[in-house]
Amino acid sequence: MGERLDALIIGTGQAGKPLAGALAEAGWRTVIVERGRVGGTCIIDGCTPTKTMIVSARVAYLARRSDDYGVRTGEVRIDMEAVRVRKRAIVDSFSSGGERRLRRQEKLELVFGEASFRGPHLIEVRLSKGGARTF
Repeated sequence: MGERLDALIIGTGQAGKPLAGALAEAGWRTVIVERGRVGGTCIIDGCTPTKTMIVSARVAYLARRSDDYGVRTGEVRIDMEAVRVRKRAIVDSFSSGGERRLRRQEKLELVFGEASFRGPHLIEVRLSKGGARTF
């Protein structure tokens, strides 16, 4: 027998965070499980990092075409390390902000680990820091 909850959500991506928040605000005792960083694929690996790098590329493109617009600049160089640092800072900001919002909600617990079904109404979470919890 595991800990009793009203809802358990696996993953803090685009659907997980708002659903967990809405259920907790409705008074449900809710756990959201995340095996990595808060934010899901879009924020951590996909949309957000890709778009930050695309914006850097767009700025470089426009800077190189500045003469076409009557703007005189010098040689345009791309510092890929700076581009990556900016990308990481934005991803970190989005992820840590999402985590803070989850932790502030009453009736909502953020658990770091990997969830797996052990039965029709039983989920085991192997905790990231060791051990396990069953819900």
